[in-house]
Amino acid sequence: MKGLKKFTAIVVAIAMVAGLSAVNPGKVSAAVKIQSGKKMTIVVGKTDKIYVKQKGAKFSTSNKKIATVSSSGKVKAKKAGTCKITVKVGSSSAKCTVKVVPANVKVSSVVLTSQTSAKVTWKAAKGASGYYIYTATKKNGKYKKVKTVKGAKKKSATVSNLPMGYNVYFKVKAYAKSGKKTLLSESYSKASDQLSVKTWKLEWSDEFNGNSLDTSVWTYETGATGWGNQEPQEYTAGKNIKFENGNLVIIPRMEISSSGTKYTSTRIKTAGKKEFTYGKMEIRAKSAKGQGTWSAGWMLGSTGGTWPACGEIDILEAMNGGVPQTIHCPYFNNSSNSHGNKYYTTGLTQAQCASAYHSYAAEWTDTYIKFSVDGREVGTYDPTMYSPTIYNQCWVFNHPFFFILNCAIGGNAAGQISTKDWNLVSNSGGVQTWEDYYYIDYVRVYK
Repeated sequence: MKGLKKFTAIVVAIAMVAGLSAVNPGKVSAAVKIQSGKKMTIVVGKTDKIYVKQKGAKFSTSNKKIATVSSSGKVKAKKAGTCKITVKVGSSSAKCTVKVVPANVKVSSVVLTSQTSAKVTWKAAKGASGYYIYTATKKNGKYKKVKTVKGAKKKSATVSNLPMGYNVYFKVKAYAKSGKKTLLSESYSKASDQLSVKTWKLEWSDEFNGNSLDTSVWTYETGATGWGNQEPQEYTAGKNIKFENGNLVIIPRMEISSSGTKYTSTRIKTAGKKEFTYGKMEIRAKSAKGQGTWSAGWMLGSTGGTWPACGEIDILEAMNGGVPQTIHCPYFNNSSNSHGNKYYTTGLTQAQCASAYHSYAAEWTDTYIKFSVDGREVGTYDPTMYSPTIYNQCWVFNHPFFFILNCAIGGNAAGQISTKDWNLVSNSGGVQTWEDYYYIDYVRVYK
């Protein structure tokens, strides 16, 4: 019996040792402990790292096209989307969620293209499928998405229907499509890149929708004085004007007979009735095209002395010699005592101005005058470019100006007159009557 008890004790002891060996923690894998990187968002092209408490961890990715992972746990974002990184230590494993998003956007410029639209330009963001544009009327206000721009290569877009008379602020986010999901860049374009434009608010306009000239606004200038440019036409009151389809139509006219040629046209002004200091001055028009015609929409200073001391802003001039936008002042007035003529070439021809309506504008502030056609900037007159000693001769645009609309014939600028591109409207009694037409859709002033 003593032998049997001794044998049984030995067996039990051996069994206990075996049992202890089976539950020894050193013989099994502890659960993977991820210290950081269990959830990560990475920008396309960037890297991040998964840190694991245990040594000997092995890593693998569920989608190498979205993100790769190195043997040390370094994750590189390849393409927008989501994937899983599996971390394995021995027989234990855990998963990390990786979201890859497009890079943040850097806005380059915001430029007003009309009274209520602006062109936004940005630098292409890596990984983007397209862009969302947001606006607000306060820099730190609530931004609303106003436009979706599709295409990775797109780097600009025009936003229309902006609220009038506000500073409008812009932000841009990049987006990318991954299956049915849309992934956005982590943040808007940075505050330092957040640009704004000041939209214009309509202060006054004449839309010419009536059947007669509004004499509370406009006055006829009449006579045949050469008008400073050796022009042969006589300006009449009401004989060379009509209203048609919401347009004021100025009619230059030639009457050719054996006794000679008579030239007539129209010239009207707002002097003493509607005068303005600063703002955006806009004229939408379709010019005359006849050889020797000179369609014009311009402004003169109502104070400051006689020309050129009063200043002149030529918003529209369309003639055979070209289509410039020009300023005149004591320093630049193209006369014998001036330093040339300060003008900006629009790139249009008279034929182009006569074949379609264009919007001609001068953005006039207390420091510069910026010319544009159809929202396209043509040139900016900045007097600070010149010496302080001549500043007062370069800048006389600090007082009220009034509008003038006219169509001259011939003279120093319009050149030789012929019947080319004119319209023969009558040939009777030994008189040939030729006409052309200068259409003005509207004159507007914005502040």
